[in-house]
Amino acid sequence: MEDSSFIRYLASKKSVDDRALNLRVWNAMVERVSREGGPRVLEIGGGIGTMIERVGASGDLRPASFTMFDAQPALIEEARRRLAGADAFPIELIACDLESFLASAFIPFDLVIANAFLDLLDPTIVLPRMSRLCRPGGLYLFSITFDGLTAFEPEIDADLDRRVVELYHRTMDERIMGGKRSGDSRCGRHLLNLLPACGYRIVEAGPSDWIVHPRDGGYPADERHFLSCILSFVEESLSVRPELGRAELRRWLERRRAQLSSGELAFLAHQLDILAELRGA
Repeated sequence: MEDSSFIRYLASKKSVDDRALNLRVWNAMVERVSREGGPRVLEIGGGIGTMIERVGASGDLRPASFTMFDAQPALIEEARRRLAGADAFPIELIACDLESFLASAFIPFDLVIANAFLDLLDPTIVLPRMSRLCRPGGLYLFSITFDGLTAFEPEIDADLDRRVVELYHRTMDERIMGGKRSGDSRCGRHLLNLLPACGYRIVEAGPSDWIVHPRDGGYPADERHFLSCILSFVEESLSVRPELGRAELRRWLERRRAQLSSGELAFLAHQLDILAELRGA
């Protein structure tokens, strides 16, 4: 996906994430980090800055500073554009990846946020390295972490719907980037055991499902575009897979896009939010 298209996708999913974020987990985070005043916050893979916008708009979390990095420079540039003039708290935006940031000089943070991030990597490798990012007693918010359920409604063909979704999940599990495993379609539930195994203690956890459905024949905000992107992700992932015939995939996509155009398509993806701290902190 081109930079401009991906930027619009990230913008279109902001309202979906807003509804999805688990308030119990969010409020537990706010209550903990507010005990000692404004936290120094770091966000990993923050995209175009929608989490910073969310924090600034909510008013319930008042950071002393907010540092965000993303590996794609075009997203950082868009974040700078979107956040221009924001002065609720100091903001630092950095174009780099996780390994580069870990290799840099930094003071450990009070709160680290990784939103829709861990399911794109191998958390067994990433989580131990991330433990350096927080001070003793600091918190980690792993939000919008995919957890193995995707559903499109209304049904087209029960068998075809099932095969499309199962193969789509398999592409996540088999994804390789830079020669490394890069995905887990059940990352959310796996974190419930993996985090303690990596030295973290789970403070709070709860569902953060994406649910997008038509309202009076339309969709709120830019969520029609969001759904269009989801269908394009399915198409891109499955078009090169021999397990599903091209004619079958084309028929499925044509029907789903027709449902989207007529304001009938509904979509659900199951995810988890988890708040954690380093054990013994």
